[in-house]
Amino acid sequence: MLDYILIGMVLDTELTGYDIKKEVENSIGNFYRVSYGRMYPTLKTLTDKGLLTMTEQMEGKRLKRYYKATATGKEVFMEWLSAPIDLKASGEAQLAQIFFYGELPKEVRDIRLQEYELFIQQALMQFENIAKAIPTENLDDKDYYGISTLYYGLQNAHNIIRWIRHVKERRPLNELIKPYNV
Repeated sequence: MLDYILIGMVLDTELTGYDIKKEVENSIGNFYRVSYGRMYPTLKTLTDKGLLTMTEQMEGKRLKRYYKATATGKEVFMEWLSAPIDLKASGEAQLAQIFFYGELPKEVRDIRLQEYELFIQQALMQFENIAKAIPTENLDDKDYYGISTLYYGLQNAHNIIRWIRHVKERRPLNELIKPYNV
């Protein structure tokens, strides 16, 4: 997934590794972390594969390396981006793909979001069926905390569905931010 994130960051602009890291931190960094130790070897691999170009420029006394997606890199990125979301991947991987959906044509984006919503609805139904079959009273600590994770999954699925519907309708993002009473 890091490969695609890095290509996505330099689709239409040339950035140094430092600038790419800052872009990641200031955008998808709220749910995905990348270290320089993982990023630079991946940038080299992508360059070696012809998915990125790397140019060097002296700036003062520093040699800076700038990366940009090649036509092949853009093609590989768009194939990944337009593919269905990998439903077995981590939530972070799924969000990383959705993060770049602005690069997709609306009709493809709408189909992928609909597929994702249906998957989450199916997971929610499974959680609800399990929850109906589990006793909820007079639980010992071990059972209570184990079962509480199921309720976390239920709440999370409801929130994801709410978020997907909000995004599909392109409603103002500030409508999503509502204070929670803790």
